[in-house]
Amino acid sequence: MTTPPLTSIQSEFLDQIRNRLSDKISFVDKLAEILNVSRDSAYRRIRGETVLSLDEAKKLCDLFGVSLDIHMSPSVNTSLFHHRALSHSYTLERWLKSVASNLSHINSCQQKEMIIAARDMPIFNNFRIPELSAFKMFVWLKTIIKDPNYVHQLFEEHLIPAETQDDAYRLWKLYATVPSIEIWSDEAIHETIKQIEFYHECRFFSNKNMAALLLDRLNGLITMIMDEAANGKKSSGADFQLFVNDMLIANNTVLARRDHKRIVYINYNTLNLLTTFQDSFCDKTEKYLSNLVKNSILISASAEKERNKFFNKMKEKIEASKHRLT
Repeated sequence: MTTPPLTSIQSEFLDQIRNRLSDKISFVDKLAEILNVSRDSAYRRIRGETVLSLDEAKKLCDLFGVSLDIHMSPSVNTSLFHHRALSHSYTLERWLKSVASNLSHINSCQQKEMIIAARDMPIFNNFRIPELSAFKMFVWLKTIIKDPNYVHQLFEEHLIPAETQDDAYRLWKLYATVPSIEIWSDEAIHETIKQIEFYHECRFFSNKNMAALLLDRLNGLITMIMDEAANGKKSSGADFQLFVNDMLIANNTVLARRDHKRIVYINYNTLNLLTTFQDSFCDKTEKYLSNLVKNSILISASAEKERNKFFNKMKEKIEASKHRLT
């Protein structure tokens, strides 16, 4: 395979960085600031007249989470992902702020849309219900990453700091302003129900009535989403298209469009994220999601019978869980 010329590699590498910036930010000014060079020098690097030094390339790679590898050996079967994994060092608070930054970036664009294949109900929905929001975050801290501050605690809403709760609610507000096309199955609330049942059976609730309360809040949340689906609008007025697919969706995948740019987020291991801007991977994901939509049933703003059947099935699962726990 012929190796692309150095100027082509540099141009593609800088384009990769440009795609991470808002259109409102001057790329040449940002590059000049980061590399501590004049605007004219920055322009010469963008035009390929001046070759980036290895130190400059490394600085840009570290700052923007990009790599030269994909440009040195391009292939449609090779993709570069930015990896964010919740851990003791990459805290929940940092995760919330990072995701908020991404959503804010999408919201800053004139044309914006998210297409979501949801194995689980998009987590943002939980963040608008205080008890569910606190419970979800407590589960992540106590059971998933085993934060020593929570390992021996029993769940109480106040154990999640108010600032963290506020950050989570901000995520919900940001998500609510982005038009979205979402594909769900009736397993979308399965994980939340199982978490509530597990905590109840393990006696991880300080209040014996907490499981029933959380299930009631989940039922109320489903009613809210059902109303929004009926209107075809989120609470903010942003378009909301909801499709139902009877097949179990393998993972949570999001394709975000922001003006002429695309980005894919793949969720794994509960909260960890893989992110890529690579065109070949975005193309494949877009085709996958388009095919998924074609094989799904639209239940927002139409198909009242199918919509009621779908959400009532979820409500029946919640009631069945309450019955098991009493």
